[in-house]
Amino acid sequence: MKKYMKFSILVLLVVLIFTSCNKELLDPIPKTAISDLTAFETRDRIIGQVNGMYSSFKDGQYLGGRYLVYNDIRSDDYLNLGQNGVTALFTWNHNLTASTNEVQNLWEAVYRAINRVNLFIDGMEVNKDKIISGNLLTQAEYDGFKGEAFALRGLAYFHLSQLYARPYKQNQAGNGMILRLKPEKSGSDNSLARATVAQTYTQILLDLNTAETLLPAVSGANTALTVTRFQKSSVAAIKSRVYLHMENWDKVIEEGNKLVSASAPFVATSGITYSLEPTFATIFASPYISKESILSMPMNASELPGTQNGLAHYFSAATVGNNEYPINQASVVWSSTAFPATDARKVLTNTVTVGGVARLFLKKYQVFPHTDWIPVIRYAEVILNLAEAEARKNGVNARAVDLLNAVFLRSNPTGTALTAASFANVEAFVTRVLLERNLEFLGEGIRNMDTMRRLLPHAAKPGVGEVAITSIAYVWPIPQTEINTNQLVQPNQ
Repeated sequence: MKKYMKFSILVLLVVLIFTSCNKELLDPIPKTAISDLTAFETRDRIIGQVNGMYSSFKDGQYLGGRYLVYNDIRSDDYLNLGQNGVTALFTWNHNLTASTNEVQNLWEAVYRAINRVNLFIDGMEVNKDKIISGNLLTQAEYDGFKGEAFALRGLAYFHLSQLYARPYKQNQAGNGMILRLKPEKSGSDNSLARATVAQTYTQILLDLNTAETLLPAVSGANTALTVTRFQKSSVAAIKSRVYLHMENWDKVIEEGNKLVSASAPFVATSGITYSLEPTFATIFASPYISKESILSMPMNASELPGTQNGLAHYFSAATVGNNEYPINQASVVWSSTAFPATDARKVLTNTVTVGGVARLFLKKYQVFPHTDWIPVIRYAEVILNLAEAEARKNGVNARAVDLLNAVFLRSNPTGTALTAASFANVEAFVTRVLLERNLEFLGEGIRNMDTMRRLLPHAAKPGVGEVAITSIAYVWPIPQTEINTNQLVQPNQ
């Protein structure tokens, strides 16, 4: 197997570390430190740094598991059995402080990944002449690798804004993220004020649009490489999500139409030939390269999310998981009459007796050790993004309803199709889309995003009251570690 080198960066120390792995980022081996002065001297080292950027995003404190967990358990979808502060009890309870571990650890993991991206972008620009003239990379490869870096940075800032900043719809002039766009090689430039929410989204879209112009237009069936690395199609999918949060319906439709045909059956007409999998459970089974997997974070036995980080640990029953977060069967989505008991998404569960009580757990993640690939975005989401935007822009028309039906009927093939007459108005249709999204993406980190972009309260659940949009607990606090080292940062109010 051909092996590449990859590096990682320890924040503020700028130690470049390389780890061999194959082009699908699946087989890491022991690390070796090298100088950043030689990091761009060979093709293998450059490719290794690209792989290393993705590895930093797969950190268990970030997309290796916990980011998705936090975004899911803020809702009423789950019960907490463990009462364990280490496994996100404070997030579930909405009683976080600036010094809570998850608040600090996630922030540091994401900014560590961003700094790794910034170091790569800067190094590529500084060494461009040597890289191109020395035939280390072709111009297309050079552009493509930089495109992946910009896409990753845009994704990271979008992710940060979902927890640490007020929603775009609530206050565009409010405090957004600290936009660190240059590599940090010492602590001397750590003090930096927060951008506004609007400026944060502008930067996110600048990075994603830059990435889209640089990345190759890959076509054909999904492969491990197209699922685990950014290309034009996956950037368009992420942009459809970003524009949805901005309620820019025209742009959601524009990006969605890049991936979704005009009419059913909905398939991608260019780029990767995405479509919905006929069987819901297939998406979450090895080899994790389904027709609707747009971007996933791969794991294997040598590169695991770590103890108490993996999605299975939280959402699956023992012995795969830890009986931490069973489904709250009294939640809005689970108790809804919109979905029969035979719905494939409800069937993908198992009942386990815990403490003498029958509990229901997800079965999306069923591998131990936790080598399930982490879904970042799927084709089903793009379809539902487009359905909502279509209705908001053009009313509850045939296409909007057909898009919703595509996802609903995939899991209910004998069900009755919805029609425009099923909805009293656009708001009723959007409410139904949100319900569909809730069930479809359980355990995939979407619920908090949907709640906040619609300025809905965090729903009450057993022992925890509703959190209003005006509450300080509606968003996460800025970490104490950042406040201690950044003289210009503004805490959340």
